[in-house]
Amino acid sequence: MANTNAPNGFSQYSGTGSVPTYEQVQMAISSSNTTPIYFGDPVVQATGTTGLGTGFIAQAAAPQALAISGFTLSNGIVTATFTAVASTAVPPVGSYLILTGLTTATTLNGAWQVLSASTTTVTFAYSGAALSTQATTGYLFTPVAGVFVGCRYLSTANKYPVWRNYWPGSDANGDVTAYVITDPNAQFSIMTGNSNTTATAVGFANIGQNIGFNYSQSGVTTTNGVTANGLSTYFADQYTLIANNPAGAAANNYLPFRILALANYVPGATSPLVSINGNDNTTAYNRIVVGFNNSMPRSFAGI
Repeated sequence: MANTNAPNGFSQYSGTGSVPTYEQVQMAISSSNTTPIYFGDPVVQATGTTGLGTGFIAQAAAPQALAISGFTLSNGIVTATFTAVASTAVPPVGSYLILTGLTTATTLNGAWQVLSASTTTVTFAYSGAALSTQATTGYLFTPVAGVFVGCRYLSTANKYPVWRNYWPGSDANGDVTAYVITDPNAQFSIMTGNSNTTATAVGFANIGQNIGFNYSQSGVTTTNGVTANGLSTYFADQYTLIANNPAGAAANNYLPFRILALANYVPGATSPLVSINGNDNTTAYNRIVVGFNNSMPRSFAGI
């Protein structure tokens, strides 16, 4: 049967450990973080206004686009100036800036690791000659820290510790203990979709490719998480596949997940689960199996 749009984030079904908890680690959420984090959300290291980590985690977002007005070069360091974004979106030190489409500074096309950042600038090492200034769009790719699966904190409303499957963005007296899946061998089932245009099935030709995520589905009314049940609304974003990605082929290495299989596919036969939503791999919103690609345990450089 044709699938329907019903995302619920990243659901682990294999990895180190055993059902239902597998292997989880404890991380921390700042009690001042007002952005909810839902069960099944990918998370990243939170950063301050200089791009350095704060020691806390935050909900991950789709790759950030930076409107760059130009570049300057000094002592082997390029400074790219971009239009200011929210302070919470300062490029993290250690993330990668992908540049594409430059015609007057073509040697900058490619991937560059961020050395320092502010609300309007980002720097990276460069061994080339003087640069011509050209406005362009840069795309920022940040390694994921893992997948969020719940938290515990001292509730200011209840006056005792509470366990929840999502962080609501308030109600904690002190920092929040977060439970996060970081196992490099973990595999997750997740619904597919498209943030840019009409979604189609993600099929066999896409196995082995890298893919990103989003919660904003093209042409569909979407929300960032469901407070009624605490579940994520993230999906694997077809728009980030190498054939579609606006950041170009250079960005493919830095996408957070790798497509490993189609969910519940039975070779040479019809899956007995094909009538269950998400298991028809011939129509849009089908579920796939992914593993970590660009994650903190797998990144060559720290963040």
